Amino acid sequence: MSLTRRLMARFPVLFSMREAVALGFAAIRAYKMRAGLTILGVVMGIMTVIGMSSVVAGLNQSMAKQIEGFGASVIFVRPANPGENLSDEERRKRKGISLREVKAIQERATAVRAISPMEPLFGNVIKYGNETVRDASIFGTNEAYETVHDVYMAKGRFLSALDVSRGSRVVVLGADVADALFPYLDPLDKQVQIDGRRFLVIGVMERKGKFLFMNRDNFIAVPLGSVQRQDDRFDFILADVKPVSAEQIGTAVDQVREALRRERKLRFWQPDNFGVFTQDTLTDLYRQITGGIYMVMIAISSIGLIVGGVGVMNIMLVSVTERTREIGVRKALGAKRRDILAQFLTEAMTLTAVGGILGVAVGGAIAALVNAFSPFPATLQPTWVILALATSIGVGLIFGLWPAAKAARLDPITALRYE
Repeated sequence: MSLTRRLMARFPVLFSMREAVALGFAAIRAYKMRAGLTILGVVMGIMTVIGMSSVVAGLNQSMAKQIEGFGASVIFVRPANPGENLSDEERRKRKGISLREVKAIQERATAVRAISPMEPLFGNVIKYGNETVRDASIFGTNEAYETVHDVYMAKGRFLSALDVSRGSRVVVLGADVADALFPYLDPLDKQVQIDGRRFLVIGVMERKGKFLFMNRDNFIAVPLGSVQRQDDRFDFILADVKPVSAEQIGTAVDQVREALRRERKLRFWQPDNFGVFTQDTLTDLYRQITGGIYMVMIAISSIGLIVGGVGVMNIMLVSVTERTREIGVRKALGAKRRDILAQFLTEAMTLTAVGGILGVAVGGAIAALVNAFSPFPATLQPTWVILALATSIGVGLIFGLWPAAKAARLDPITALRYE
């Protein structure tokens, strides 16, 4: 007995599945237009899943890297938590953190390693010679900013405690600001003008990249004292906090909240009138947003898959009618109901599997184009590829069940008489 016959005798199910798959491909080759239109809905649904999941996964990875760029285990102290639902009146009442509150956190929060107050300065013009920068973010801060945000210097040094205590007119430039003001010169020890006031450049920060729509290289840091001495408008302070260790970040958050509540004399039943949150909060909020995108993606792809499934059911019903006599012959030769059922189910799943493979290929190509030619990153996820292929096969199984059952129930004598 040949090897093929021995294998057929030992694994009849596998060989019957192989035959059914071959028949499915034969049907696709014989009726290319009909098969193509049948699986078009499956292709569109799977393409949507792969394309959108790749973009969302790329955005998630990009967001995680951007949040990490703020520094490891940073705690943010703001007037409100991200996503907090406040009325317009409550939002107007919220105020920034005062220097007194910053000192209270330093004194009472033992799990805090460093705290960096930041006082934003908007609408300023920075000049050097004929070069001008108008849209840079300027912050008055202290020497702890370097520790809190893991700042690395490309040139020179960062602000020192002495600079802050004296209110020295010195400035540290972000990489983009340095490139714009000093395209051909070394910026160190040059004097720039900020709203007509001269500041000495003492350092240039390494590139940090973007966070959402904020360019962290279009950034200027000046001593907190120098800002306060020059303009009384600066009374709105934000603060970023670095815990002693990553393991103590929860303790640090609790201590910061307790220090602020005591300083603001809030009763135990009164809610916080400030926000204290971590990088994980930003990540979770972003994932909630992308979770909504996933739901839209699933809804859109489901429509395509249902349309494709109905098409597969239709073509399989036509196939059962066209092959009624063949079914009668197979039953007369000893084929059982389950054999006919398995044959037509496998053919239906072969059709939708081909649609799934084409959908993955097209979706992957779209993701590659988006990643290469658009500002949005896209990463093809193996998990979604496997899930998409399994879903496409499942569509064939579900929508091919009725035609397969109809074929399996045919009476062999009636089928043989069919013309």
